[in-house]
Amino acid sequence: MGFFDRFKKNDKKNIENMVNNSQTVKKLPANVKYSKIFNGNLQVDFYDKDADFGKFYDTTRLIVGRQPLNIEGHQVYNCAVSWYGHNDCQIFDEKTGQLDSLRAQEYRGVLAEIDLELLQTDHNYCNMVMNRLLDKKRVERYLENGLQETPEKPCGKYIGGIRQTEKGYGKFFSTIVGKASHNSQLMVNRRREHREMIEKQKQKAIADKKAQIERLQSELDCMEK
Repeated sequence: MGFFDRFKKNDKKNIENMVNNSQTVKKLPANVKYSKIFNGNLQVDFYDKDADFGKFYDTTRLIVGRQPLNIEGHQVYNCAVSWYGHNDCQIFDEKTGQLDSLRAQEYRGVLAEIDLELLQTDHNYCNMVMNRLLDKKRVERYLENGLQETPEKPCGKYIGGIRQTEKGYGKFFSTIVGKASHNSQLMVNRRREHREMIEKQKQKAIADKKAQIERLQSELDCMEK
């Protein structure tokens, strides 16, 4: 084989590698934007181009507190999470001085076990955190359990975390951290406020029904005269 034949073979191989790499990049499931917001906290905006249309959102935003909390020996971060569409109508945010989606600012507070280094350097880990751990329905289910006095899985505002397993990255939930969060003074007060709100709504609904009955009875009385 001559020099030019070897060159052509190597050139062909390089082109094939470039094509394969290009195809790999195109198959990446999301675009991720990292930023530090005004108070120094890490903000991650994760756009999933393959998001299920039924979710009604394609972007998840995570804001991570600067200092982790130690709960029952576990390093847990206080976080805020929201969900929005990358094509949402945007409004001016006075805090940041930038345009932003209104839904992106509708935050829910959670406690999560997250490796911040992997979150910013390992795309697979980031994908698991943003797409699986912070799935909107999943987070709302845990937060709803946190408002129940005796749920099957006490959790407070704790939603678990992501860690390495034999099959790759996977979700996990620490029961001792969940119980600690569930029994915290914050969640005790939050459940009491939730009960009071439900009772207030119930009493209002009863009052509205009574007023409606009285109005109908008054109309019937007028018709019978």
